[in-house]
Amino acid sequence: MLEKRATPQRWVAHWYLSESYRDSKFVLRYKQGAHVLGFKTKDDLPTKGAAQKRWEAQRDEVIRGKRSSGSEGKPDPTFQLFINDEFIPTRRSAWNRATSEKLSYYFNLMCAEFGEALLGDIDKKRLQRFLNGLSERFCHDTVTGCYIYLKAVFAEAVEQRMVVENPTKTLTLPHTRERDTHTVSFEDVQRLEDALDGRNKVIFKLLSRCGPRAGEAFAFQWQDLQADQSLRIQRTYSRGELKPPKTKKSRKPIYLPLSLYNDLQQLKAISEDSSPTGWIFPSERKRRRRLENAELEASATLMPLDYHNWVNRRLKPVAEELGIRVNCQIMRRTFATLANEAGGDLKDIQTQMRHTRSATTADIYVQPIPRSVRESMEALDRVLSDRPEKVQTNKEPRRVQ
Repeated sequence: MLEKRATPQRWVAHWYLSESYRDSKFVLRYKQGAHVLGFKTKDDLPTKGAAQKRWEAQRDEVIRGKRSSGSEGKPDPTFQLFINDEFIPTRRSAWNRATSEKLSYYFNLMCAEFGEALLGDIDKKRLQRFLNGLSERFCHDTVTGCYIYLKAVFAEAVEQRMVVENPTKTLTLPHTRERDTHTVSFEDVQRLEDALDGRNKVIFKLLSRCGPRAGEAFAFQWQDLQADQSLRIQRTYSRGELKPPKTKKSRKPIYLPLSLYNDLQQLKAISEDSSPTGWIFPSERKRRRRLENAELEASATLMPLDYHNWVNRRLKPVAEELGIRVNCQIMRRTFATLANEAGGDLKDIQTQMRHTRSATTADIYVQPIPRSVRESMEALDRVLSDRPEKVQTNKEPRRVQ
């Protein structure tokens, strides 16, 4: 019997074994063997007919191999062994780099708790206690990610007959601490802009008017600045490591209001390296770049500013003097909120942030910026650039508690 499985889509063959067992309701059931034939892709097994032909060619050898390995009394695997040898290899081809890094973080948390435990010895009570403990220490996304992938791991274990029943079937997602929804007001954005100068002000205007992710904002090169007042998203930079954008949708360009475009042109005119591959916001000293194998380059080169350093050394000291709580994540939320309050269309804001659900990755490098997106970004720039007459006051800046 052939079956198509999702995430990633793959063809799985099943057959009944001579062994039987009684489930939790004491119903007699026969065990099944399972074998992954391949993935439902154009280059592997695009149709059920192709999967059926492969199974017919492999059936006898696979079933004999399964019976042979079963007769040797192979011990139950540990949780970590199952993750590394069975779960990850069947799914890795569908993960991009960002997904792999995120899931590695989830698996490390799981294996710290269950790594040496036998897969069959892990019960619902222990799993629920683990999730409850996570909810007290970690954010909603981390708890939810572990919850989803614990379910996926044990679903795979059931499919491969490593465990009889799935202990995650009735797990509940615990309540987590509330997400930070803080944003900066129009007035406070203007106060911060007035307190910053030079390229620090340009960086802040880029964050407040255009909404790029922090790693994207600091990884721009001069070749990314386009004549149609847009910036191409080609890479991200964080903690000494250059990476591709988060997703394919993230490669869409972002639109710049005219005033910010002119600011960048002025910055380019005084830049020490205004070549196409020169960094728009270079670091003040050379750094050794982190390679894909996590090692550092032998020689130091000029790299972009690291946004963690910029926030901690340039933005936060100024913001704290003004009593304003701010970081790059807050500024991305602030952009969306203020753009909407300035009259921007929600769909245009989603396009600028590259979160459109119906977005396609075709022709993303030459896709023109829609006029409505330009108008929304210009409207936000006009509101933020408007300064009321300053009134002399002796009051101290209000601080956010």
